[in-house]
Amino acid sequence: MSMKINDTTMNLIKEFEGCYLYSYKDAVGVWTIGYGITSADKSVTGKTIGPGMKISKATAEKWLKESLEQKYAPKVMKYDHIYHWNENEFGAMLSFAFNIGSIDQLTDYGKRSKKVIAEKILLYNKAGGRVLRGLTRRRIAERKLFLTPVKSSTQKEEKPMEKENIVYFKKYTGKHDGIVKILDAKKYDSSFESRARIAKLNGISNYTGTAEQNTKMVKLIKAGKLIKKKLK
Repeated sequence: MSMKINDTTMNLIKEFEGCYLYSYKDAVGVWTIGYGITSADKSVTGKTIGPGMKISKATAEKWLKESLEQKYAPKVMKYDHIYHWNENEFGAMLSFAFNIGSIDQLTDYGKRSKKVIAEKILLYNKAGGRVLRGLTRRRIAERKLFLTPVKSSTQKEEKPMEKENIVYFKKYTGKHDGIVKILDAKKYDSSFESRARIAKLNGISNYTGTAEQNTKMVKLIKAGKLIKKKLK
């Protein structure tokens, strides 16, 4: 059983792999295509990567996802009984495994502590015996993700989004489409006076409770961008 590959992990891998729809030779001369796919991934893609090859962006996305899930996630999860990875640790190790091939050496086959893994990961920044700037940046990014705590859903509920001196309503994901019902669902004052105050805070002038004005507020609260109050 594998863990969920979160967006942060996918974006990290995509950033450092880059997407190439035409085959090319990487830094050590290996034919590569898409998001770092090589002939080593043939068990997933069914293809031998060579010169003159071209794929679509959709194929590149599909191959990356399938390669991560089918080939590399198991290489990380085989150590889960030792480390009990959280989502970010799993993501960092997945990115590392996709780039290096496995996490066997990095973990010393499960003998190293998480603290030592976080220290040693920075050493894997060479290709063909040369230190590469791109690999150095990738290892730093993977280490940062590895050490980033995962917030629980209850932690996320505790505090509304803040930006400078602005406090926003927590993003609404329920079934209601009317601002009154949404505010009621949040156990917040839905009176006309309260809505008029909220409207003014959000740049909706001369609030009279029209459908257009209420719809604007609904769109903002569903995006987590409806201002609740401004701090002095």
